[in-house]
Amino acid sequence: MKVNYGNTVPISTVDWHGKVSIVFFLRGCPYRCPYCQNHALLFDSNLVGTSVLEAEIKKSRAFVSSVVFSGGEPLMQKEAVMHLAGFAKKNGLLVGIHTNGYYPHVMAELIEKRLVDKFFIDVKAPLNDVEKYAKAIGCKDYSDIHIDPQIVIEKVCESIIIVLEKNVELELRTTIIRDFMGSSDEVSEIARSINELTGSREPVYVLQQGFAENAMLESLRDIKPLSRDELLELAPIAHEFLDNIYVRSREKGNEKVNFESV
Repeated sequence: MKVNYGNTVPISTVDWHGKVSIVFFLRGCPYRCPYCQNHALLFDSNLVGTSVLEAEIKKSRAFVSSVVFSGGEPLMQKEAVMHLAGFAKKNGLLVGIHTNGYYPHVMAELIEKRLVDKFFIDVKAPLNDVEKYAKAIGCKDYSDIHIDPQIVIEKVCESIIIVLEKNVELELRTTIIRDFMGSSDEVSEIARSINELTGSREPVYVLQQGFAENAMLESLRDIKPLSRDELLELAPIAHEFLDNIYVRSREKGNEKVNFESV
């Protein structure tokens, strides 16, 4: 079996909070997010046998407790991910998947086959605002994206509900890019839309520091990232609708916000 492979981080402590992981970045994505840092993975092909990644898992096995599939969008490669997730589980490792939420049917099958322990789903814009989601996934800047942003939103919502209904661990996260996505109003809209979709304040929601210096869209590359303090200022806005708010920054890593002290 072949996989369109990008690269590997053999030992990571930042891709799954509280876990040490080996992380595989797989190629391809249906989106063209202007701020994407991994855009080199979107266009070229590098087909290798899954045995190459299995060997990497074996080498890291003594040092990690989990495997994370990231990208690009790993769930574009359903069969390869299922095969490798099964291999990881047989080797006693947890499996996490970073996904844009566009493939709910693949997520459902992974859950049914007990091949995944946690999903990390990007909520790139408010789940009730087609125009902002279109902007976030590149519909306005790139002519090679041929997907309907309304359908994208529907698929992301379906993905979130599937994971919650099946009681699989879930993290929702938004990458905050100054003057592009993540103003106080937008954070409020995103958190409200998550609350309205799920009918709950319980979903874990992460405000993630975005870095645009290597963004796919050149005009974003001079944008200064929000500081940790600026992310913390956004947290109470999200907390109006959700209880479990985290900020993720280069300065301090992943932090759950204690609103008694904010």
